[in-house]
Amino acid sequence: MIACTAKQIPRIIKLTLPEKNKFSDSIFGSSQIKKNVQCHKSLSDLEEKAASLLKSLVSMPVQVRKDDKSYFFSEKGRYSRMGFIFIHLSILLILGGGLIGAIWGFDGQMNIVEGKSGDTMFLYGGEGPRKLGFEVRCDKFKVDFYKTGQPKEYKSDLTILENGKKVLSKAIRVNHPLIYKGFKLCQGTYGIAGTDNFQIVVKNKKTGKETVLTLNLMEKTSLPDSKFLFAIAKFMPNYQNHGPAVLGVLIEPEKAHEMLWLFKGHNQQMKDLSFIFKDFDSRYYTGIQVSRSHGVNIVWAGCILLLVGFVLSLFFTHTKVWLRISERKDGCEVKIAASVNRNRKDFEEKLEKLVIRLQAE
Repeated sequence: MIACTAKQIPRIIKLTLPEKNKFSDSIFGSSQIKKNVQCHKSLSDLEEKAASLLKSLVSMPVQVRKDDKSYFFSEKGRYSRMGFIFIHLSILLILGGGLIGAIWGFDGQMNIVEGKSGDTMFLYGGEGPRKLGFEVRCDKFKVDFYKTGQPKEYKSDLTILENGKKVLSKAIRVNHPLIYKGFKLCQGTYGIAGTDNFQIVVKNKKTGKETVLTLNLMEKTSLPDSKFLFAIAKFMPNYQNHGPAVLGVLIEPEKAHEMLWLFKGHNQQMKDLSFIFKDFDSRYYTGIQVSRSHGVNIVWAGCILLLVGFVLSLFFTHTKVWLRISERKDGCEVKIAASVNRNRKDFEEKLEKLVIRLQAE
């Protein structure tokens, strides 16, 4: 691509620069688009009409008189030729920026407990910790669940601290990152840093009595009007993608313990008892993906240049028209030469209409 671009640049620059010899007679023989018209009008009348028609077709023409001949030159869209160079350079910039990011960029993750702050990320691939140069504090973490217990949306309210002073605050969610000093902080995951005060509603089917138990892990308690003891052995924040769950243990003297998973908000039956895992107190941590690509600005520059190149190449046309009026005994001879880099057929149709209007009246 570099070789192709370098080869074409001199030709494109030559076409883009203003014509040094706009009024050479040689162009009327070498041009691919040529017209020769005989008109029974005076030179002055044709000059006025030609200038008006060229202005409507291309742009305001430049006029020069040489001896008994009158020359016109009209041009537009000269810089559309640069679209080719911009597109090629933009691709090179995008590839170069991506390469710089791949070599000198990095990705990692940092976990911050709600209400705490951190300044160290851990790089993926086991490359160890890396200091950010500033602190990130999680002011608040919120997670919403579907009725099935699966997480619906989670977000973190983050604050950037420099030397203990607040610099920036923003709530981040999935696909809504925080960007600071070239670092991109994305909401990646979350987890529970600590849990306690599990609320279990127990109902005795025989007596109809309902009791609310408040327990911590591995804490046994007696069930009212029953010979059983109950304890919570384990907590899972999202067991089998069904949301929070606890592993309950029903203890009966001189018998093997019986265990059952209690899902939050669901009724579970065992013996003559029903259990509902109602709620619990938790402290969440937010898992933030941290990345930095040194080539991102170069990639953005390439994208902008690519857009400019496409606009120049697709929506603008480099058009040049030369016109010469020579006096003859029975009127004037009009020679037209033209050059166009796109949509030649459409342009030739417009040029033919110009010739017809030039001969009219």
